[in-house]
Amino acid sequence: MHTYTGVPASPGIVTGPVEQIDHGTTGLHRIVCDPFRERALYDVAVVLAKDELRRLSQRAKGPDADILLFQIALLEDESFTNEIGDYIAAGAGGAAAVERAEQIFANRLKNVDDEYIQERSVDVCDVCRRVVDILDGRPRRRLHLKRPSILVADRFFPSDLFSLDRRMVLGLASDKDSTVSHAAIMARSMGIPAVVQLGEGASAMAAGRRAILDADSGTLVVEPDGAQIAQADCKIALSRLHGAPPDPADTLPCLTKNGTAFRLMPTCNLSDNDLPHTHGAAGVGIVRTETALLYDQSTATQTTRLRELLKNAEGVPLLVRSCDTRADDDAPWTGEMQACMKGHRLFKPQIKAMLQAAPDGDLRVVFPMITDVSDWDDCLREVQDCRDELLEAGCETGPLTMGCVVDMPSAALMAGDLMDHGAQLLAVDIEDLTRYTLGLVQDPTAAIRQLANPAVLRLVQHILEEAQARGMQVYLCGITVAAVSAMPAYLKLGVRTFSAEPAAIMPLKRLLMEQEV
Repeated sequence: MHTYTGVPASPGIVTGPVEQIDHGTTGLHRIVCDPFRERALYDVAVVLAKDELRRLSQRAKGPDADILLFQIALLEDESFTNEIGDYIAAGAGGAAAVERAEQIFANRLKNVDDEYIQERSVDVCDVCRRVVDILDGRPRRRLHLKRPSILVADRFFPSDLFSLDRRMVLGLASDKDSTVSHAAIMARSMGIPAVVQLGEGASAMAAGRRAILDADSGTLVVEPDGAQIAQADCKIALSRLHGAPPDPADTLPCLTKNGTAFRLMPTCNLSDNDLPHTHGAAGVGIVRTETALLYDQSTATQTTRLRELLKNAEGVPLLVRSCDTRADDDAPWTGEMQACMKGHRLFKPQIKAMLQAAPDGDLRVVFPMITDVSDWDDCLREVQDCRDELLEAGCETGPLTMGCVVDMPSAALMAGDLMDHGAQLLAVDIEDLTRYTLGLVQDPTAAIRQLANPAVLRLVQHILEEAQARGMQVYLCGITVAAVSAMPAYLKLGVRTFSAEPAAIMPLKRLLMEQEV
């Protein structure tokens, strides 16, 4: 019997067998070929890795899908590819070059003065390990859990967890992960116990044995004795008897202390299997749709998915953000998006899907990266062209409520003109607007700290005034957990509809309920 003490990451207590995720070692029996062959082998490995990641992402949802998109984007990043190519040209093997690039790029994130950003270094390690495994010929087998088990690892990579049957995971225990790691975040979202920072060797010692994972006290007891098992079973029974206390704010109306009503809308991705829990929200938004383009989904596939979402929304509004060649224009996958668009302002198969799904519910569509009225008019023309093509083909279409994502300062200044030209709603992406207003396009972490900057507040105030004069609705979107603390400032400006990631909904609701507005 041995007890390891770590840091609680998600509460609860479980007992059961332990299964280890072993990342093993690399670099054995490598033979380095000439640089041209090494580069060719690397290029093939990247293609295979991206294909694996795309297949994984089809089953992923929410933040998981975003992580996989980040990993695909890293493999397409020019500076990452050049770093590896230069080292191969100097005589290194492809696998060694990837391992070197992994250290360089992961260390850059580790040195950022933000624990959440530091933890994203594991995403770099994850995707690099996948490429190295391909180059080394190591099997990338999915872990099949034959019985409910406690999973342990020195450090969990996101791809370790994506393909698991999560019903078989009793708990997670890690030697090195932190409370903001992907594994810890996933454990909290699933409601399963997790303990991190158990120390070097804890996972290896526990592998293949029985254990008690007590995430309330932050301990992992390997090979517990009868008395410890009886005590743990008693705690588990009491926990099941009493259950987890519900969040009191969950069932309360969205009202401030002074009785001012506000609305909350959780975000999701088009590829998500389920809608997020709305906690009594007024709708769903923003639904991000980049996966439809990246996976080259047909109009029929997208139509079916949108109809499913509208049915599950049960009458509340579904706010969809369209794909756009200029959206997230600092993202590495933008080039692929532009190639798919072939010069069109919008992704036409997606617009046709939206038009055909519109009769099934309250579907609202916003177009990102609108710079001015001319840009907006181009969008309207393309939507009309899509409608005409569908009607000519005998397809039924429905009316769309259409508006703009205000993520550029120019769009904020032209808000009134955009509404006069037919924009029926405005969705202010507060993080992007802050980045572009303050010149922080390449530094989203700095932008989060500046969300209540006076210049940004003034732009949003102008938007609200223009919208109020025309009786139009304004949404505030792009709200992450890190952005919640800045939202009272926008409530006081007059924003009444907030679209936030699911994890931010309840913290945001509780904070806004405390405000005197």
